[in-house]
Amino acid sequence: MDETITNWMERHHVPGLAACIAREDQIVWSRGYGMANLSKGIPFSPDRSLFPIASITKTITATAVMQLRDRGYFTLDDDVNRFIGINIRNPGHPDVPITFRHLLTHTSSLKDDDVLYSLYAAGDPTRSLGDVIAEYFRPGGSLWSRKIYSKQQPGTRERYSNAGFALLGHLVEQVSNKPLEDYLQQNIFSVIGMDETSFYIGKLDLEKQARAYTYAKKLRRQLVPGDGDGNLLPEGVTPKIGYNEHELYSYPTLADGMIRTSVNQLARFMIAMMNEGRFSGVQLLGKETVKEMLPKSGPGLAWFRRGPYWGHDGGDPGCTTEMQFNPRTRTGYIIFANADVDLKKMVSHIEQAAEIMA
Repeated sequence: MDETITNWMERHHVPGLAACIAREDQIVWSRGYGMANLSKGIPFSPDRSLFPIASITKTITATAVMQLRDRGYFTLDDDVNRFIGINIRNPGHPDVPITFRHLLTHTSSLKDDDVLYSLYAAGDPTRSLGDVIAEYFRPGGSLWSRKIYSKQQPGTRERYSNAGFALLGHLVEQVSNKPLEDYLQQNIFSVIGMDETSFYIGKLDLEKQARAYTYAKKLRRQLVPGDGDGNLLPEGVTPKIGYNEHELYSYPTLADGMIRTSVNQLARFMIAMMNEGRFSGVQLLGKETVKEMLPKSGPGLAWFRRGPYWGHDGGDPGCTTEMQFNPRTRTGYIIFANADVDLKKMVSHIEQAAEIMA
């Protein structure tokens, strides 16, 4: 498999990749290939390299939501307006409440306006998740637009929504009375030993943070941090043919895609989910709650079904990620690549290896 992976990386201009396969309650294979940092010659490691997991973050946000639900703070069919100081209703369907279930299943009718992509910027966020939610959903807010709602009635049609998961993250804050980072650290990361995991660049070892790269086959216009196109080269740096290194960047919506961790740390969360919520003797989520999130029929709660697998992928500038597991065989895999790349072929190779190990 090593030769297959390195040949694929060379063909697709992928500087670095880390992957692991887990079976039952442990990692059975993990490997790093290429570079996490080309300029410093730092190898990509499944254990040491910390990298944004992009939209895989949504599965962890959903876990926080379900923990709070299980503690009796709300039901999934409650109107989210009960827990937030903003009236969030689709103007085309003002009498239909938007619920936690709608947000978790991407059926809320909330859309992602392009203004969200203007929030990408170098460094850690300078505004809070709560501020972004208020400005995005409050009519007349600096990020508000009539385009943030679709025409469909909430609960009737699936439409992927980053804004919906950002809202879920803020709901966790409102219900728990804690910043989302603090809630996750205390109730998920520390519980299963994800000790080097955070939304924030400044809270993690800078040398361990893998860089994201975009490969350019031809020269384009000069790029600046947060230019709205997801182009985050250092300010004043002219793009070049070949690998262009992005700044370490972030966006303040957090809950939809900004967790940073390593492949092997994320595997702890995946192992818990494919073992009915349990990791190393600790119950992260109740057995019945995990079944509810991964139903035999119907949509998952944050998770997507592909054949026998449940999982989620992620993508941001210079960042592509994948996490999938088979609950029947209790086998799963994770892939991080610091490039803009389609992982379909790589997923196929690693999935085959995972099934052999099952």
